[in-house]
Amino acid sequence: MRQPSLRFLLLRWLLPAMLVLLLAGAVTAYWVALRSATKAYDRALFDTALAIVEQLAIRDGKPVLPLTAQARDVLLVDKFDEIFFAVRGPNGELLDGEPGLPMPPPRLPKEVWSEGRYYFDGRLNDQPVRVAALKAERGGQTFTVLAGETLVKRTALVREILLGMLLPELLLIVVSLAVVWFGVRSGLTPLASLREELAGRSQADLRPVTTDVPEEIQPVVQEINELLNRLGRSLDSQRHFVSDAAHQLRTPIAALQAQVEATLAASDPLMRQQLQGILAAAHRLSHLVEQMLMLARAQPSLARTQPRVALEEVAQAAAEDWLPVAIRNGIDLGFDLAPCAVLGNRLLLQEVFANLIDNALRHTPRGGSVTVRCGAGDDGAWLVVEDSGAGIPAADRDKVFERFYQAPGSASRGSGLGLAIVREIARQHGGQAAIDRSPELGGARVTVRFALA
Repeated sequence: MRQPSLRFLLLRWLLPAMLVLLLAGAVTAYWVALRSATKAYDRALFDTALAIVEQLAIRDGKPVLPLTAQARDVLLVDKFDEIFFAVRGPNGELLDGEPGLPMPPPRLPKEVWSEGRYYFDGRLNDQPVRVAALKAERGGQTFTVLAGETLVKRTALVREILLGMLLPELLLIVVSLAVVWFGVRSGLTPLASLREELAGRSQADLRPVTTDVPEEIQPVVQEINELLNRLGRSLDSQRHFVSDAAHQLRTPIAALQAQVEATLAASDPLMRQQLQGILAAAHRLSHLVEQMLMLARAQPSLARTQPRVALEEVAQAAAEDWLPVAIRNGIDLGFDLAPCAVLGNRLLLQEVFANLIDNALRHTPRGGSVTVRCGAGDDGAWLVVEDSGAGIPAADRDKVFERFYQAPGSASRGSGLGLAIVREIARQHGGQAAIDRSPELGGARVTVRFALA
C-alpha cells in the first residue's frame, strides 16, 4: 500500500486547523455583528416608544395620546423599515396604534420589567418585526406602549458588519494558507535535494552524502552514509575475494596445462586422447578464471569522470582479434560501424565487444553469420551483436545475464559469465543490455545502449 507523502500529511493537519479557525471567526463575526446591530436599533426603537410614552396623558379620567399627524410622521416614517406602535390599557385593550402588533408574553418574570422595558421578536402581516415594550404609569393605571419595526435595517447592518469583518479575515486566511504552503514546501526542499542527489548517482557511486540538511534530517543522512560505507566495504570484500581466488587458481591451472602439453608429446594414442580432454577442461577453467578476474576488475566509476571512447574504434580492434577465430570456424563475421562515442573505460568496453562476439561465435553453427553494429541516435549510443544461431527463448532472455547461468539445451561450453560481465559493465557506464531475436539473421540479438558523450 502506497504511503501518503510528507507534504500531504503536514497539509492534512494544518489546513483543517485553518478552516476551523475560519469557521470560528465567521461565527464570532456574525455574533458580534448581530449583537451590535440589535443593540443599536433596539436603542432607537426604545427612544420611539419613550417618545410615545411622554405624549400619553389622562384627561377627564381617560387616557389620550394627542399625537398630531405631523408628529406621527416624524415617529413612524423610516427610509428602510416600516415602524408601528400600539398603546394598550391595563386590561390589554387597544387605545391607539396598530392592532396587530404583537404583545409580550403575558407571564413574564417581574425582574424582566425591572428597567421598565422589554424587547422581543414577533410577526406582523407575515413579516418579522422587532418590538420594544414599555410600562407607563398614568393616573394610577398601568399602560403598555409598544414600538415595532421590520428588520431591513438590521439585516443590512449585520451584513455590512459581517463583510467588514470577514473580508480581512478571508484575506488573512488566504495569506496564511500561502505562507503554510510555502513553509511546507521550503521545509521539504532539503529532502528533495537529498532525493535528487541519490537519484542522480550511479549504482557504483557509494560516496558519503554531503547535502546540507536541517538538524532533524541529519540523523537520517548519517545512517544513509553509514549504510553506504558498509555496502562499500562489503563490495570491496567480495571483489577482493573473487580476485584473490582467481589469482590463486591461475598458477595451478597454468602448471596443469604445461604438464599436460608436455606429456602429450610422449604419450601413446589412447593416453594422448585422454590428455587432450584434460587439456580442454584446463582451457575452459582458465577461461573461467579470466572471466572472474575481469568481473572483479570492473571497478565502480562515474561515467562523467571518464574520457571519451569511440565505440567504432573499439569494435575495429575487436575485429582483429576475432576474425581469425571466425574464419577458422567457417562463420561470416561482419561489421557495420558508425561513429559514436561514450564516456567510459576503454578496456572495459573492449571486454564488452569481446564477450558479445565470443558468445555469438560459440552459438553460431559453421556457415552461419555474426554481425557487429554500433552507432548513435537521439537517445544515445548503441552497439548490437546478432547471429544466425538458434537464438534464446523469451523465457530465458533475462536469466542469461545472471552469473553462471546457461540456457537449457545449450551446446556451448562457456563459463556463464560473459553476458553477466556485459551487463555489469553496461550498468557502470549508465547503460543497459537486452536480448531479443534478430529480424535479419534469425538468432539472438544483444543490444547495449549508452548515454551519448
